[in-house]
Amino acid sequence: MSIRCVAAYLLQHDGAFPAPKPLLALAALPFSAQAHDRHVCIQNDTGMTLSEFDSPNAGASRWGSDVMAASRMASALSMRLNFDNVDGCCAFDFRAVFGDGTVLHEANANICKTDDYYCAE
Repeated sequence: MSIRCVAAYLLQHDGAFPAPKPLLALAALPFSAQAHDRHVCIQNDTGMTLSEFDSPNAGASRWGSDVMAASRMASALSMRLNFDNVDGCCAFDFRAVFGDGTVLHEANANICKTDDYYCAE
């Protein structure tokens, strides 16, 4: 089984995912780059449990702590993450870890340009 994550703007009008590609960069939904309170909805439609989601500032030397803490997110569920920061940072590195050990990375995800992020088969 192949899973991937994609920003909402890349979904086709019928809700289907476009042709498979590696983890795609986040971009293009209107979202104020000047706002300091940024939220992104992470949707898990993989058929697997999302067991960890890390999101340090882009280029950090370590992944840091799991933003889900001890939580797990079953397939067909979502969580809303707050990327509030006082310095106006928009770029984050994402790492999603699933129950079967699958790990997906997204470098320099621009959360100022999207507010939905989908992981699916």
